[in-house]
Amino acid sequence: MKKLIWLMAIIFFIQPHSLSQIGQTQKGTEPNFYTPQGFEQLTSFLRSLAAKNEKLVRLIKLGQSYGQREIILLELSAKNDLSIVPPESRPAILVTANLEGLHFLGTEAICRLAKRLIEGYGKDKLITQLLNRRTIYLAPLLNPDAYAAWFGRFKEERKVNSKPVDEDNDGAIDEDGPEDLNGDGYITLMRVKDPEGNYISDPKEPRLLRLADPKKGEKGIYKVYSEGLDNDGDGEINEDPRGGVEVNRNFPHDFEYFNKTCGLWPTSEPEVQALLKFITERRHIALILNFSSENTILNFQQTGQARVGADRVRIPRMYASMLGLDPDQEYSLKEIAEALRGLGIARGMEVTEEMVASFLGLGPAVAIDRQDLSWFEAIQKEYKDRLSKASIDYPERRAKGVEKGSFVAYAYYQYGVPVFSVDIWNIPEPKKPVEKEVLTPEKLKSMSSQEFISLGEEKIGAFLKTHGVPASLTASSLIEMVKSGKLTPARIAEMMEKIPVRPISFEEEHPEAYLLSWSDTALAGRGFVEWKSFKHPTLGEVEIGGFIPGIKLLPPIDLANKVIDVHIDFYLDLMQRVAEIQIKEIKSRVLSEGIYEIEVWLTNPGWFPTSTAQGRRALTSWPIRIKLNLDKENEIFSGQSVALIPFLNGSGEVKKVNWVIKGKKGSKVSVEAASPKLGKASASIILP
Repeated sequence: MKKLIWLMAIIFFIQPHSLSQIGQTQKGTEPNFYTPQGFEQLTSFLRSLAAKNEKLVRLIKLGQSYGQREIILLELSAKNDLSIVPPESRPAILVTANLEGLHFLGTEAICRLAKRLIEGYGKDKLITQLLNRRTIYLAPLLNPDAYAAWFGRFKEERKVNSKPVDEDNDGAIDEDGPEDLNGDGYITLMRVKDPEGNYISDPKEPRLLRLADPKKGEKGIYKVYSEGLDNDGDGEINEDPRGGVEVNRNFPHDFEYFNKTCGLWPTSEPEVQALLKFITERRHIALILNFSSENTILNFQQTGQARVGADRVRIPRMYASMLGLDPDQEYSLKEIAEALRGLGIARGMEVTEEMVASFLGLGPAVAIDRQDLSWFEAIQKEYKDRLSKASIDYPERRAKGVEKGSFVAYAYYQYGVPVFSVDIWNIPEPKKPVEKEVLTPEKLKSMSSQEFISLGEEKIGAFLKTHGVPASLTASSLIEMVKSGKLTPARIAEMMEKIPVRPISFEEEHPEAYLLSWSDTALAGRGFVEWKSFKHPTLGEVEIGGFIPGIKLLPPIDLANKVIDVHIDFYLDLMQRVAEIQIKEIKSRVLSEGIYEIEVWLTNPGWFPTSTAQGRRALTSWPIRIKLNLDKENEIFSGQSVALIPFLNGSGEVKKVNWVIKGKKGSKVSVEAASPKLGKASASIILP
């Protein structure tokens, strides 16, 4: 009977749902997991969506994966009389998902976002305005090889593409991958008793394994392997599985060299080449929103160790003396660059902060620029409020920051636009009963000596332990001092408030205890394979068990519906905030006969700035170009025909440019302001 239940669970877990099935409950399968649609089903859905909505949607083939699977992107923009600017010339927003191949909720979220935009056009005012004025690019699956592999003979979590890699350096490729030995459809773990083992069963939860701690006198009894055989006879198991390279670790920024999983060199993989070719050819992309395992809204932690662009640095003494700077002080990169320019040794070459960082060996920029941090923090606060209002219990401490060599790192640090990434869902912390503290320092102040003594050693001892009081101060000794009149409860409270005591660290809970709790409660035990004996051909008697692949990826359907909808709403809101340029006012003022001053005020009514500080540092952000156009009878008296404004902050910041011209009364003067990521604005005036 138990085997039959497991078989039914396996069949349901791997059964694909179409978009129309998501959210529906099937009888007899509780709890009801969200399960992703197959690769062919997904591509068919995207093609159908484009074919049925030609006035709004264009299907673009970015390229192919290493495994020759198509990478498809949808371009959404209204094509009507109200939208005469072609899609490639409008400020654009790129929404990407699933560079890992296993972030199924991200792929689903973009598919639903596409439907929401299409169905909302002409009905929803904000969506209609958005598609009339902007271009939206949607890339729901950027690692199709890993995605397709999920639907293979058994379930395993592999984020690599199909590229063969000799991971064990034995001259053979992909020769030692996993096997589903117990036939349950999952690749889990094998544990085998061994005198040289370094794992033990967790004392609190025997189903979980943890490393033995020799400091505590613990001796390991198990060796642990992933489920499979030693196919190449080298004494190792599953050390060279099929594939590949992790696509989301193959981007140029902070790339990990000499790590085969990251690729032989940055952008070595066709998936990465296709995406970078697309965005570098489209200078009008002003905002990037991403769905992946990285939640950069909750976790600002950036990859790497250097702090370029975020902190001040100390200069090595040998260079400090050359620059005339104090080696014991810290300087910003800007200050160091100015000192270098002052020496006149650059021979006409522009000295940038990135050059200074490289010169000092600081490595790539890896922290959000201080000037950008304020709006990252504002978005974070709004995001937390959204989660709270939707009653989404997200364990913030497990939010993962930016990975080395990831697309998000490249998009912010090198492409230079605002970029946000969310993982949509994470397994919540198990609810723990809140134990009311019997005794607190505040309560002590109002207690009489007799009331304190009557608490007894057990309660007083628990109070001391909770507050990290040294073991040398026992409950019995305190009681005796109070009895003798040497101490009062109020005096004890006063002492505890003045002396900074560090709370004791109780024995840490197993880091995967929350997963087991989730499996036992939300998944009715279906997230964990109980340990069962198996006769292994080389290891002998082993036990196979552990967490099923996908337990962190696939929530129940009702929960999936909820978290996806909340994040779609949040991203739609961010799309409305893209920076733009408007000419707020244009004036002419007569200075003398035939001489005029032309004044133009530009503003950014969007919420985001027109460029990021990091983009300006990396020289990938475009300034605003303001061109003065004159009739033939007019000419510029002072200034250049083109002026540049480096950037405008959001929420209506205004900056002015002006010219002095020789002009003819009644003639026309026009001004055009433009930047690839901001679109164009124009205005004109007749000279008085």
